[in-house]
Amino acid sequence: MSMPRRTRIITSSRVIRQLWIDEDLSRADLAKHLGLNKSSMSNIVQDLIDQKIVIETEEKEAGPKGGRKATGLKLNKDHFYALGIELRSDSHTVLAVDLEGSVLFSKTVSLGFTASPFTEDVCNLIHQTVQALAWLNRPLVGVGIGFSGVVDSDNQSIIRSVSLGFDTPFDFAKQVSSNFPFPVILENDANAGAWGEVVFQRKRKLRNFLFVLIEFWKYYSDVDGTPQPTIGIGLGFDGKIYRGSHFKAGEFKSVFNQDPSNSHQVVIEKGIRITEKQEHLQSFIQEVSRNIAFLVNTLDIGNVFIGGDIEAFRSFMPEMLKTALRENSLEGDASACQIQFSSLGYHAVSFGAAALVLDRVFMNLETLDDSSDGGVYPLFYL
Repeated sequence: MSMPRRTRIITSSRVIRQLWIDEDLSRADLAKHLGLNKSSMSNIVQDLIDQKIVIETEEKEAGPKGGRKATGLKLNKDHFYALGIELRSDSHTVLAVDLEGSVLFSKTVSLGFTASPFTEDVCNLIHQTVQALAWLNRPLVGVGIGFSGVVDSDNQSIIRSVSLGFDTPFDFAKQVSSNFPFPVILENDANAGAWGEVVFQRKRKLRNFLFVLIEFWKYYSDVDGTPQPTIGIGLGFDGKIYRGSHFKAGEFKSVFNQDPSNSHQVVIEKGIRITEKQEHLQSFIQEVSRNIAFLVNTLDIGNVFIGGDIEAFRSFMPEMLKTALRENSLEGDASACQIQFSSLGYHAVSFGAAALVLDRVFMNLETLDDSSDGGVYPLFYL
């Protein structure tokens, strides 16, 4: 008797998820991990091999009790790809990755996005990108979009965005995602960067961490009209992204800026452009570091990742942050927290948006409704 479609999709997704996390496993290993009998596992695995989703590897060594050598299994990293897109007011970045996080394609274009005509522009970008990447000749898992603004990730809607001009809620799921047969998932840009660290460093099993996104492109009018860099923070607790009670977690304003009418994220003298002089940039990074140190020490954070336009401050920010951690610590010690730059730097948001897609498809098995027609399954193409 054949396995019902719904059960087959769930079981196939569980197998793919386990191989994505643990890589080279035998059929017996998989059956043990997932609590399935060997017959059901063999049928599912063979189906995935026939679809070129899973490939066999060299025979694994026999166990201590001897017996036949088992054939290993792993995901075919050359079969899938995911798209990550960062939308900015002055430009956008598109990045394609395989299952291991290797970049297959990346491109930054000096074409920005605003609230109007957002739906048309984003849909066109996705359509054109998917068509342009047909040469990859592999199934698209989905599209993740990193967006500067407050995002209701549960309902997939934009609450507001100063830099892109959204001052009223926007139903992203209805206006954009519904136009595509594959998942299109929206996330705040700093949270997207954090997802990249969680997903592509999944074997490290990151628990509590901060992802600090510093960028210099969001030039919107503020207190005195002077363009300023911006800071966003992605918060990871117990291996999950924390978004807050109102999806505003990570919105940053320095504790040293106590003027409620001043919208600068840090204390900046009137008319100063931070990027024009090294001393101004260092002063900015120092204040950011002091704020981060308070969070890290208070919440006992184990890792800090820094992404965005990192080249401007790569040479001096780690030491500034270590100094701030020591000054803020009751023990005068900064060794408990590891500080590192995101390996993708400027592409951290688009990279993380692609990671979000893989996490959603491979890690989180959504409840399936047998009566639904055309819904997005965890692996919708199976």
